[in-house]
Amino acid sequence: MLNIDSKKKYVIACSYGPDSMALLNMAIKDKLNMVVAHVNYHKRDVSNYEEQSLREFCKKHNIQIEVLDTTGLKCEGNFQNWARKIRYEFFAKVLKKYNADAVLVAHQQDDLIETYLMQKQRGGFVRYSGIAEKTTIFGVPVVRPLLNYSKADLEAYDGNNNVPYSIDVSNLTNDYTRNIIRHEVVEKLSKEERQKILSELASKQNTVGSYSEIIDLEAFLRFSDEQITFFISDFIEENEKHIDISKKFVSEIKTAFSSKKTFVKIKLTNNLYIQKDFNFVELIDSRKQIKYSYKLKQNDFVDDDLLLLSFKDGLDRNLSESDFPITVKPLSKKDVIELSDYHAEVRRLFIDWKMPHFLRECWPGIYNKDGKLIYIPRYREKFVDNHKTKFVIKFSKPFQK
Repeated sequence: MLNIDSKKKYVIACSYGPDSMALLNMAIKDKLNMVVAHVNYHKRDVSNYEEQSLREFCKKHNIQIEVLDTTGLKCEGNFQNWARKIRYEFFAKVLKKYNADAVLVAHQQDDLIETYLMQKQRGGFVRYSGIAEKTTIFGVPVVRPLLNYSKADLEAYDGNNNVPYSIDVSNLTNDYTRNIIRHEVVEKLSKEERQKILSELASKQNTVGSYSEIIDLEAFLRFSDEQITFFISDFIEENEKHIDISKKFVSEIKTAFSSKKTFVKIKLTNNLYIQKDFNFVELIDSRKQIKYSYKLKQNDFVDDDLLLLSFKDGLDRNLSESDFPITVKPLSKKDVIELSDYHAEVRRLFIDWKMPHFLRECWPGIYNKDGKLIYIPRYREKFVDNHKTKFVIKFSKPFQK
């Protein structure tokens, strides 16, 4: 019923409204491995009733439930923004506690259309037209499996399957812009009008494109202001929060990256940066530097997402049997290596090789059993490795042309 991977474990975000209860019941029918997450904001008279009813429903179906009670938590600024922040912080904790893969939320087709119409009404740049089926919010992987169901479809499903739910009466008023669009536009759309909007939305989604976190500088400078906004705001929202990217800020970035300087670093948030690094543009999260350390005997090998190391076909790269066990780990810029007729500082080698700054933080070296640096793989584009030993640095691939 839900077109998702049934082998994974999910956190079901459930408010006890008709949409999220339909999602929960579908997940039960699909026999998903799940835990329910509910937030009680105590904003309505029925909040405690909804929490208790959801607990009883979960108990009946033998489903674990986690509840965040916001009593005692101080609302900072706009309630909706604050509520979203604490909600996803809570989801992140539940994901970690149960080792789950993603959070399922019950956004449906009416929400999709409402969001798109609001975007058109506001004008300006948007990160994504409508609502994405899969995304990351504040570092939390989110899946929306109900975007092909209308609200009427889900309410009919609840009725046909005797699924209990509660209605948030604030959604019945026209006190908010979204509610006006919902009641005065979306609910009155004919089948043909709805399909026309969905087709228009699909065509816009297909033109947005997707961007890696490392791209060619020339390609970046050819981006429109709108594409640069997508590129940056996607990255920020996936890792932290939503912020508005102004036209002035985009212009400042393009000007800075068009200069002759080989390295330009611009702060986006306390932890996130965009930087020009020689011929590349990189999006950097300072909290996610690549870290690793391998201690290897001569017959050992490594093959993971970072490195491929194997010495079974013979020794070279300044290695001898007496060097084992060796350690492979990121180099320190203060390290010095002994070459054929002189000693070289690692820092100086990085500069001579014009190595991107991102790689300088994680480039590997081989240290012998006494802790002496004995080998550094050369950084160069279009490098062909003819060594007997295998030493493939997989995380450098985005930099190779």
